[in-house]
Amino acid sequence: MVEIYADDKLRPATGRLNANVYVGPVLCAFIVLLALLCLYLHRPPAPIPADAPATDFSAGRAIQQLREIAREAHPVGTIAQTQVRDYIVGQLQGLALTPQVQEATSVGQARATSLRAGTVKNILARLPGATHDKGVLLVAHYDSVPAGPGASDDGSGVVALLETARALKAGPPLRNDVIFLFSDAEEVGLLGARAFVDEHPWAKEVGMVLNFEARGNRGPSAMFETSDGNGALIGEFAKSAPYPSATSISYEIYKLLPNDTDLTVFKKAGLPGLNFAFIDGLVHYHSATDNLAAVDEGSVQHQGSYALALARHFGNLDLTNMRQGNAVYFDLLGTAIVRYPTAWILPIAALVLLVFAAVLVIGRRTRLLRVSGVLIGFFAFLLNIIVVAVAATLAWRGVLITNGGYRSLLFGDTYNSGIYMLAFATLTLSLTSVLHTWYRRKVSVENLAIGALVWWLILLVATSVLVPGASYLFAWPLLFSLFALGADFLLRGRQVPARRAAVLTAGAIPGIVLMVPLIYMIFVALTLNMAGGVMILLVLLLGLLTPQLALLTTTHKWLLPGVTAAAFVCLLVAGNLTGGFSREHPKQDSIFYGLNADTSQAVWASADASPDAWTSQFLTANRRTGALADYFPGSPRSFLQADAPAVALVAPQVVVLSDARNGEIRTLRLRVSSPRRATVMTINVSAEAQVVGGEVGGRPLLMQPMSGGRADSPWSLQYYALPPEGIELSLQVRSSKPVDVRAVDQSYGLPPLPDTSPRPEQFIASPFPFISDSTFVSKSYKF
Repeated sequence: MVEIYADDKLRPATGRLNANVYVGPVLCAFIVLLALLCLYLHRPPAPIPADAPATDFSAGRAIQQLREIAREAHPVGTIAQTQVRDYIVGQLQGLALTPQVQEATSVGQARATSLRAGTVKNILARLPGATHDKGVLLVAHYDSVPAGPGASDDGSGVVALLETARALKAGPPLRNDVIFLFSDAEEVGLLGARAFVDEHPWAKEVGMVLNFEARGNRGPSAMFETSDGNGALIGEFAKSAPYPSATSISYEIYKLLPNDTDLTVFKKAGLPGLNFAFIDGLVHYHSATDNLAAVDEGSVQHQGSYALALARHFGNLDLTNMRQGNAVYFDLLGTAIVRYPTAWILPIAALVLLVFAAVLVIGRRTRLLRVSGVLIGFFAFLLNIIVVAVAATLAWRGVLITNGGYRSLLFGDTYNSGIYMLAFATLTLSLTSVLHTWYRRKVSVENLAIGALVWWLILLVATSVLVPGASYLFAWPLLFSLFALGADFLLRGRQVPARRAAVLTAGAIPGIVLMVPLIYMIFVALTLNMAGGVMILLVLLLGLLTPQLALLTTTHKWLLPGVTAAAFVCLLVAGNLTGGFSREHPKQDSIFYGLNADTSQAVWASADASPDAWTSQFLTANRRTGALADYFPGSPRSFLQADAPAVALVAPQVVVLSDARNGEIRTLRLRVSSPRRATVMTINVSAEAQVVGGEVGGRPLLMQPMSGGRADSPWSLQYYALPPEGIELSLQVRSSKPVDVRAVDQSYGLPPLPDTSPRPEQFIASPFPFISDSTFVSKSYKF
């Protein structure tokens, strides 16, 4: 029998980790099966068929409604969106509710000198409660992006609300009112939610908000964001949510991303709320493949199960005091929520620190640990992190070089991303086990294990202070691993090797249970572009498994590294072989048309790095690269361009209604319209004019200081759902010189031109924000 000693010499003895042919394979199989079980339990619930009881939420019934909503793209202000709005109103009327359409002008701010506004039409309905106290607001937006039908984003949320309304009507009345808001213009700046909060009287009667979103087309629906002071919300969520998927880490990550949803508006208005979304399948986000065929019915079921259960639960609570201290929370494999107040974070960290110190003392007294050995283990683990992060990053860059078409997929995801995720996981395991075998020549397993756990302790302290929502991830796995190591140190020589292996592995189980689903979720959220960073989490998990790695690499040092390295190569090859584009997995490309009405010069332009087999037919005459100041004044972004034939398109019109001056402030009242009925209008005013205020559609323009603007940037207003009669825009400028204005209207679709072929089935329009497959007409004015 071969045993592992603290001084890393191999000699026969009793009480050491048994490295025979039985313990290693059993241990490896157990860890792999546990990891797979964690991922399996992370899936959404099975969809319930359409013949389910009337009081249940049925994805089968919801999908039938989604067929009508996701027939085609329905961006704000289009005829297709009007049809979707009419369908939703009809469904609410069929439930004997009294829906109303709130029409309003809404104004938001995108950057320092850039505003977004629009004519929004929110759909509202109310299910009366017994007391008419503060109500529960359920929200989903019914507009899509121009590039796709929005079956998941946010058709899934819309049908979740419709099916929830039906199920609530079939059940007993609730204490509180339930308000359903199908918001408009979410995709272009959360304008519908702003209009509801700013103008609708029901906004003052809301006690809490549940918002439903999607950033992919499959996977579990996670409760990924809360309002501040979420202790009470999380407590009630834990009591009532079926199949809960939630972690306080998700919001810590979400805050780092440049994303907003309607809940952002409600939080700024001081309303407590929870946000839900499924995010797997990001490659389909905002694209033509976000269609009915691609939607996971289980994800719809998960969204709806939340909506119905939480509406019933919060609908029977007193919602007047839903703000309490913040909580740390996480789910246990989708079965239950563990939560505790943030006030416990530092005491828990102190407890872990004391246990860590105790294990160090035990290790020193049993002569299993040396100061120099722990230091070597500490820096060895740092080397693990660096090597894996660099290797995974370089591997992904290599994939992008060999599969250049991946660069057209804007969000960093691929149709076969799961293969690459597994590839990077096996690469990480291979490199870590190779380095571990090398370290074992210099230092004992015990010192390597403690050296790795020092990093866990550092991260625990750092997160406890800086990122409290993430502190649990390092506290509980570290604590249980320390208990197991401490027990191993104390009982050394008094238990059989297999039992010792079981004790050490039991201590690592909390780390596997908490980290495996989280690593997958973060990989999906941050995409393959961040593979190197995400794999650091897997290295951390392997740090907890240092004793197990020792057991697996003692008798056959190169078996584990060899098998995982071979798996990495095979997976990488499989990824490359399945990385092509087809009708089912189309390539994204970009092309749009611009006409300068002042010069009668036209241009084809693309946001792509290079033309593809289809866009090359447009990008032929005098191809060049550069900014497009005629259509995007002040933007430094470079576009591929080529001369295009001028089409007879009527230019946008800006007419002066009045012109007055009060001191150094000049007020211009303008009528802005698009005779060709374009959906979007952008008004750009030169920076020299110094716009200091104004109104559009009777709503004041926001002039709040924001980051992200340059002193020489023109002021701009982008208006969506432009009415046929146009809008009235009042501008207050501080300038004694004539004011330069450029109006650019945008319609969806390319102008019909001869000798151009339609886009093949293996290509789809890029979701690059609302530009591809558009027609722009630009005209300048001087007032």
